[in-house]
Amino acid sequence: MGNKRSNNWRVGRLQEIAYVVMGQSPPGSSYNTEGKGVGLINGPTEFTKKHPVVKQWTVEPKKYCENRDVLLCVRGSSTGRINISDSKYCIGRGVAAISARENMGVTDYIYYLIDHKVNNLLNCTTGSTFPNLSSAEIKGFEIKIPSLPEQQKIASILSTWDKAIQLKEKLIQQKKEQKKGLMQKLLTGEKRLPGFEGEWEEVKLGEVIKESKDKTLKHNQYPVLTSSRKGIYLQDKYFSKQVASRNNTGYKIIKEGEFTYRTMSDDGKFVFNRLADVPVGIVSPAYVVFRAVEMEPVFLEEFLNSHQFNRYIRANVQGGTRLSYKYKSLSETIVKIPSKDEQKAIADIILQSNKEIKLLQQELEQLKQQKKGLMQLLLTGKVRVKV
Repeated sequence: MGNKRSNNWRVGRLQEIAYVVMGQSPPGSSYNTEGKGVGLINGPTEFTKKHPVVKQWTVEPKKYCENRDVLLCVRGSSTGRINISDSKYCIGRGVAAISARENMGVTDYIYYLIDHKVNNLLNCTTGSTFPNLSSAEIKGFEIKIPSLPEQQKIASILSTWDKAIQLKEKLIQQKKEQKKGLMQKLLTGEKRLPGFEGEWEEVKLGEVIKESKDKTLKHNQYPVLTSSRKGIYLQDKYFSKQVASRNNTGYKIIKEGEFTYRTMSDDGKFVFNRLADVPVGIVSPAYVVFRAVEMEPVFLEEFLNSHQFNRYIRANVQGGTRLSYKYKSLSETIVKIPSKDEQKAIADIILQSNKEIKLLQQELEQLKQQKKGLMQLLLTGKVRVKV
């Protein structure tokens, strides 16, 4: 071990530059959500950002991670997720804490290395339905080891890219919040655009939208779509495979510009999506398809997904644990809407705002791809840094 060479880098094991501590869950009675004791990191629910998001605490911690440790999910479907601790926490059974050995490893370098090689690490898991990574598998993971100064320089370069990505993400979030605040005023009439005044008209939605009931007559007549809370996607791309029933004859047909939504919800949230990038597709019969007939479609989409309209939904949903908002309820919902000219003016603002956000998202994706390419060069020794 440690006698191979690759571009003057040693090929060794993770344990040569890092310590590995496997988590141990505290007793069940010690959990709380009131902030008493030590923050508890159990796994995927806390791994939503680069640093863990603590949701539970315990007064009987068993195993700890320290500030700046690399945290790795080691059990279940989220095995391989990583982040970096920003404090001392208790780590549960689903987490391993990895810390750099003094004068041997650099924490940020270890973080980027695991992030880059996570698929290789996942190949070491045991269990098919419930994967696990053991202490021995993590410690014995084969890596390339540059000198300590080179590890520091590589980590510094990649950290700069991370900061650029974080700034772009923050800017996108700010743009979304600005749009949300403006829409709350424009979609309720609290703020009026120049040249528009007078009361908004009260209408039943069924007077300005119309259900589309066309269904497929044969299997795979059109591309299968998935309508998610983030938009409409081709199903084979969204799930990396097609998960629709073997025979999708009788699926709902949706054409470009039409709307769809799922009529059942476990949490009371209903998302209305408008098809924009595909001329025609099909969705499960569990979805409703409709189109705008006397409303500006862009305005309607924003209006239906607004906080204001959600209040109309809450007044009309049916059911107990699973809530239902069928097309009949949608069509009978009474709302106040502006004239079509004012709808169009608001829609123009929506489109401009969406365009700005989309451009920022494209720039963010470019940064992520550039970082990914840089990691491939720097973490393999294909490109060396000057120390």
